[in-house]
Amino acid sequence: MNIISMTATFGKLEGATLTLSPGLNILTAPNECGKSTWAAFLTAMLYGIDTRERDKAGHLAQKTRYQPWSGAAMAGELRLEWQGQRITLRRFANRSGPFGGFEAVYTATGDPVPFLTAANVGETLTGVSREVFVRCALVGQGDTAVTAAPDLERRIAALATTGEEEVSYSATVRTLKDWRNRRQANRSTGLIPQLEGELGQVRRTLEDTAQARQTQAQARQELSGLQVRKQQLERQLEQHQAYRQQALNQRYAQALQQQAQAQQALESLPAPDPRFRGLTAAQAMEQAGNLSQQGQDHSRQRQQAKASRNRLSAALRLWVPILGVGGLLLIILGFFLTLYPLSFVGFGCMAVAVLVAMVLVAIMGKYDKILYSPAPPQGESMQEALQRYLGWLTQRQQLEAQVHHAGERVADLEAQGAQRPVSSVTPPTADPQVLTAQLRQVEGQMAQWQTRLDQATGALGRDTLEAESRRDELAGQIAQRQEEYQALTLALEGLEEANATLRQRFSPALNEKAGQLLARLTGGRHCGLTLARDLSAQVEQEGVQLPHSQLFLSAGAQEQLYLALRLALCDLTAPQAPLVLDDTLANFDDTRAAAALELLAQQAQERQVLLFSCHSRDAAWGEQHGANVTQL
Repeated sequence: MNIISMTATFGKLEGATLTLSPGLNILTAPNECGKSTWAAFLTAMLYGIDTRERDKAGHLAQKTRYQPWSGAAMAGELRLEWQGQRITLRRFANRSGPFGGFEAVYTATGDPVPFLTAANVGETLTGVSREVFVRCALVGQGDTAVTAAPDLERRIAALATTGEEEVSYSATVRTLKDWRNRRQANRSTGLIPQLEGELGQVRRTLEDTAQARQTQAQARQELSGLQVRKQQLERQLEQHQAYRQQALNQRYAQALQQQAQAQQALESLPAPDPRFRGLTAAQAMEQAGNLSQQGQDHSRQRQQAKASRNRLSAALRLWVPILGVGGLLLIILGFFLTLYPLSFVGFGCMAVAVLVAMVLVAIMGKYDKILYSPAPPQGESMQEALQRYLGWLTQRQQLEAQVHHAGERVADLEAQGAQRPVSSVTPPTADPQVLTAQLRQVEGQMAQWQTRLDQATGALGRDTLEAESRRDELAGQIAQRQEEYQALTLALEGLEEANATLRQRFSPALNEKAGQLLARLTGGRHCGLTLARDLSAQVEQEGVQLPHSQLFLSAGAQEQLYLALRLALCDLTAPQAPLVLDDTLANFDDTRAAAALELLAQQAQERQVLLFSCHSRDAAWGEQHGANVTQL
């Protein structure tokens, strides 16, 4: 795979284009001019940007770090040649992320490349995954050290075995350990402890069920006996209640009798003097005074009327005869004497006599009415009538009070539940307070046993057959999981032995390759190395008998060791990927930098190499040896 050109709107790059050539490309620029940004852009174009990465303290996620400074949307184009075909890759922003949009077309025709997608384009073109690419082919600034990863391990394992890259020792070990830990990690975690815990709980449930059955039977027996005792006590208390009811009924009957007698006495009371009927005592006394005064007035009127009548009677006896006789005499004299006027005077006298008689008789009749009208009782008779009425009134009030009091007593007894007596009850012998205390004690005991019965019944809510079936099922599952645990333990032991064999087969090749490259980089000062499984190294030095850890090397020597290891890994694991180095030679002295450039020029005969550098010496070396030198 050869990159032809890159165009980026990415970080500080705004529509910038970088044209490359096959072989060794030395790209020079001062610090902070975009060298690392171009390296990150190439990785993002091949493998995309992980949108799940988040900013953390001291670290910015790629989607944040390389957001275009201009505020424009992130976008890029990569033109390359792969297997004789020129292909153009484009990435751009969409809803899924800042670099989520993707298209791959043939440069000549613009037709889509059907087998390239945003997810597989990097691994398809370079032949390795992102993890392998960044640990082998991409040597970042200050990041030459090689770290282990499952994808890199699978790649190495494929080279040492059959060429398959589906498995990794560490990933497989982790998976097998996870499976084994799921079954039992320690005494408290894992499927086996969980199943054993559930089995213990089921067994305890069955034991509790048996105990609950025993408790249930005992509670029912106790409740039955207590219920009989309770009924006996209740019957005795009912007898006391019936006896109390009988006494209440007797008092009720007496009250009814008293009420009836009082009512009868009230109804048989004789009618009062009509002159005082409906009057209170004060009104009656006032009425008696009025009647006594009326009697006195009537006596006076009779005396006056009698005297006046006597006078009128005397006048009648005197004047009427005089007028009548005198008029008759005048009439006779007038006829005889033929003195007719005199006769007329006589007739007049007689008419006056008749008229006077009629007037006097009428007036006398008026006085007769007064004389012969009934006189009201007077004196002692009125006082006696008043005293009789007051006595009657007092007796009536007393009887009414007796009727009212008897009615209230009857109503009070009825409110207490009194009834007319029906039959007599034999007086009970036991003390009601003792019976009540015994009943409360029995009820308390019944409540306690009822609680125990309810608890036992609740404990028996789960089907025993179901619990026994679950117990047997759990025992079988535990046996199965224990067999699986043993099998996984054997598998891990076998895998460890196989991995040791694999390392014995692969390590010599990688050690030899990396040692040769390190010897060239250091001018033979360090002649070999031995790598551990985590890719840490023991370095052999010329003239030193024992190898020593890489940690004893200077910073520059360590970077040369890591560069040798990366080149060896790249040759063995990623032969199709371009080699990208970002200021990798910054800490090399001139001699070892020249040796590294010669080694990179040799690598460039097999693959495209992009060396980003801030040193003019690297550009000068490239111009002298025919490399493509570009000033950014």
